[in-house]
Amino acid sequence: MISKHTHKLKRHKYKSGNYVYFCTLPDCNYKVDVPLALGKRTICNLCNSEFIINEYTIKLALPHCESCSKVRITNLDGKHQYVHKSRIRLMENIANENVEDLRSRLESITVSAEDDI
Repeated sequence: MISKHTHKLKRHKYKSGNYVYFCTLPDCNYKVDVPLALGKRTICNLCNSEFIINEYTIKLALPHCESCSKVRITNLDGKHQYVHKSRIRLMENIANENVEDLRSRLESITVSAEDDI
């Protein structure tokens, strides 16, 4: 029977040392050797969107799309932390909104100060 769905893959290591990806969706027995999974369409284990496995994602036990990848950032105390790219975009949007709000408030203050002179 041929499966008509996109697989959601997870890597497994056998005692022999061989690695395979298997589908975690119910009622699916699909398995593929890890090197053969390169270029296959799969479902992201984080956001459930479809993507194609590339050289980076084939190294992951739970493959996820590029938009769900993590980025290393340095905190104010100098410690490193890994954060999802989507969270960084959210933080950037919040920071941009705050900057715009501060700019408009500063502009209104400077305009009212010039009117008083």
